[in-house]
Amino acid sequence: MKFKKVRVFFNRRSGIGTSFMQVQAAFAKHWSGVSNDIAWYFPSSKEESDRLVDLAIADGVDCIIAGGGDGTIASIGKKLIGTNVVLGVIPLGSGNGLARHFSQSLKPSDAVKELANSTVVGMDVGYINEHPFLVSASIAWETDMVDLYNRFPVRGVGSYVMAGIGSFFTYKSSKTRILIPGEEDVVIKKPLLLTLGNLSGWGGGAFIDVEASGCDGKLELVYAETIYAPMMLAHITRVFETGLKSLPYVTMKKVASATLVREDPVPILLDGELIEAGKELNVSVKQNMLKVLIPQNNCSDIEQ
Repeated sequence: MKFKKVRVFFNRRSGIGTSFMQVQAAFAKHWSGVSNDIAWYFPSSKEESDRLVDLAIADGVDCIIAGGGDGTIASIGKKLIGTNVVLGVIPLGSGNGLARHFSQSLKPSDAVKELANSTVVGMDVGYINEHPFLVSASIAWETDMVDLYNRFPVRGVGSYVMAGIGSFFTYKSSKTRILIPGEEDVVIKKPLLLTLGNLSGWGGGAFIDVEASGCDGKLELVYAETIYAPMMLAHITRVFETGLKSLPYVTMKKVASATLVREDPVPILLDGELIEAGKELNVSVKQNMLKVLIPQNNCSDIEQ
């Protein structure tokens, strides 16, 4: 696969221990036959990144490679929704949800090599009240859990478990009614877990929405009542092995659309970013909205 113009956005604050020189050397070695026009950007803020992405699109770029954590990938990816610009990922974070879902190497230099010999696929994008998300949307306890985890100075499984336990004691549930077209309404009196996944995992390698495809026009809805918290917490490390599916009292189902009505208008978490939201959440998914460069053909190819 060849590209006319490639722009690499590299977040120097991501990937502790990652050598930029190694990543740059990998591009020099593996991308010489992919594009003759490769430029590097090092934005210091989301605002600067947004501006540079807009300039790149206006300049006719056909591929943007984003090197960073989930926040960087989501921020740049959302700017490319509905465009013909292909997104490539160099995973530098602790979660690396998109890279993990598409079985991409988590070693940056190897990821660069993979991207040079990859295929372009069309990925779905989830929406809540027209706010897009690429990986997942969190609406209950996991919102507080991920928010606390993101504030930890050290990432990994240990921090994830600590965040889960710590947030459990401060989390306040809000009764939620789930309306799915053609199905009986579901009422969760005290939701502990309530998430919608477009891709299969997030947060330090945890597999939350383990059966989410990202390419089938559906999201995976996962929920559980607070009353079952002790049993879930006792098995929480399973989410790093077999996913939430193996935890007791967890319900999972595929939905193309849904409406969630809550008692309280508390914030929700979209790809790790807290968003203010009202009591009613309208959920939808739009197919083939983002072109992604991946090492395996997990979805239908898009002709270039």
